Order: sequence, then structure tokens, then C-alpha cells
Amino acid sequence: MVNGKQAISYIFRRRYLFHAMVWLMYALFMLIDMQSYVIKRGWPFMLSPFLISLLLMTVLVYGNTLLLIPRFLERKRYLPYALGALFLIAFNTLLRSKSQQYFDAIVWPTDLMTIDNYFKWNLFYALWFIIISTLLFYSQRWAEQRAQVRNIQINQLQTELKYLRSQINPHFLFNGLNTIYGTIDLQNSQARNMVVQFSDLLRYNLYEAETDQVHLHQEVAYLQNYVALQRARSDASLSIALDIAISNGNRLIAPLLFVAFVENAFKYTTRDDHQANNISISLNETGDQLIFVCRNSADTEPGRPGIGLTNVRRRLQLLYPARHSLDIGTDAGIYSVTLTLHL
Repeated sequence: MVNGKQAISYIFRRRYLFHAMVWLMYALFMLIDMQSYVIKRGWPFMLSPFLISLLLMTVLVYGNTLLLIPRFLERKRYLPYALGALFLIAFNTLLRSKSQQYFDAIVWPTDLMTIDNYFKWNLFYALWFIIISTLLFYSQRWAEQRAQVRNIQINQLQTELKYLRSQINPHFLFNGLNTIYGTIDLQNSQARNMVVQFSDLLRYNLYEAETDQVHLHQEVAYLQNYVALQRARSDASLSIALDIAISNGNRLIAPLLFVAFVENAFKYTTRDDHQANNISISLNETGDQLIFVCRNSADTEPGRPGIGLTNVRRRLQLLYPARHSLDIGTDAGIYSVTLTLHL
């Protein structure tokens, strides 16, 4: 069941509902205040002063909340805000007084009053509505900020729960892999090696690659394990070549920059027994440059880039701005990727 505090908070956060309720209450107040017009001249006569009063108060309130507060008060420009508020108050007071004097003269032609008779109360109303609209503006802002904080807390809790689940699942996976490894016959070295390679790939993805940078030799080892695993599951029709020429494995680079291109090569390479099916991968270090080349035979150029390639492009733009070049294309049935990093 929704309590009173929750209901008020809901109204404050729903901007249009809140404004509708405020103006409905003001309209009811004006109807009560103009009862004498209804008694003397009827409802049609009362409609004109009612709409004029509502329009003038709308200009006052929204001139304050949509113009003066955001442009001046929020920026701590107090003098321009004060001058603008005084102008709105004077404008509203004068026009409301003129309007009331005009309609009162029609209703009570024998009791004519000067504008001074209206000025004091209209000045009070204008000042009061400036104060009220300012307080309501910041009350609504406070309610919206509380809602944002609550959403952030909920998102943080969900993230924490996902993190805790991710800590549970890897342990389950590693224990499962160890169990599978233990049940494989000792003579079946290929299957045992595949389990070990997959376990190393998983461990690198979950733990070592979580950092901003890794040593180059770690990335090379991951690449070698990945290619070895793919080679073990591929048939003899696919020729796979991996060439690594690295002199300084302690260089630091962002993790998992190359594997998306390698995954793409294995995904889109041809599998036709009547033609050469090739994947060649090289990673060479030349001075301060790291050159990665991946080529694979392909019937057609892959269509829309997947999430992996899109993410790598974005990471390169963020991590190596003006320090990388990426060329991707197809020529004579060979799909090629050349990535050069300036370290």
C-alpha cells in the first residue's frame, strides 16, 4: 500500500501531474475569490477576469521557474535574478490591478476605486507566488535527485549481485573442467591438452584481462592457446599458420585486442574441401611498432560487423588515439586485417 510520503514523492517526480495539481488549486482559489462577479453578473462575465488573472500568474510563475532561476539563480548570479524577479512582480501587480479596477467598475459603477486600492494586495500575491514557485522548483529538483540516487543505488546493487554471481560461476566452471580433465584417459593427450588450453583461456578472460594493461607475453600466450584449441577442433582441410616474433614480452598493451579478429577469421573462413582453406596470423614487433596481420580465405566479405569488432574499434579509438592504424578488406577471396600499434 502506498503511504502519504510515497504519494507526495510520486507527484513531485511527475512534472506534468504536479503542475496540473498546482494550477487546479489556484483555479479553485480564483473561483472562490470571484464569487461576487458570478452573483452580480453571472458566469459568462466572470470568465474574462478569471482567464486574465490565470494568464498573468502563469507568466509570473514560469517566467521565474523557466527563465530566471535556471539562467541566473542556478548560476549564482543573484543581482540579475533579483532585478528580473522585481520586474515580474511589478509587471504582474500593475496589470492585475488594472484588470481588477476595470471589471470592478463594470460591476460596481457607483463605487469606483483608485488603483492604489488594489496595488497592495496584488503586490503581496505576486511576491508570495515568486517565493512559492521558487520553493516548489527546488522541492521538485530535490525529489528528482532523490529518485536518481535511488536508481543509482539499485543499479549498484544489481551490479554487485552480478559480480557475486560471476565469482561463483568461474569456480564452478574450473571445478568442472578439473573433473573432466581427471576423467579423461591418460593416453588421450590431445583431449587433456584441450581442456588445459580452454582452462587457461577462461582464466585469462576472467582474471588477467580485467586490468587496463597486460604484458605482451601474456597476450601472446593467450593467442597461442586460442589458436591451438581451434587447430585441434579443425579438420585437415584448414591450414592454420601462426607466426610470433616478439623481442620484448614485457611491453604493456591493452588486453584482448587481437582475439576478436582471430575469432572472426575462424568464423568466416571457407570450409570447402575442393579449394585451399587458409588462416594465417602473425604478430611482429618492429622498433616501437607492433604489427598484427590476420588473413583468411573467405567466399564473401563478412557482412555487418559483430559486437566484438565494434568493441575493438572503439577501444582502439579510446586507448590508442592517433597511435594505431587498422586496415580491413577483401582481395581475391582473402579477407585481411592489419593492425599497427605505436607503443
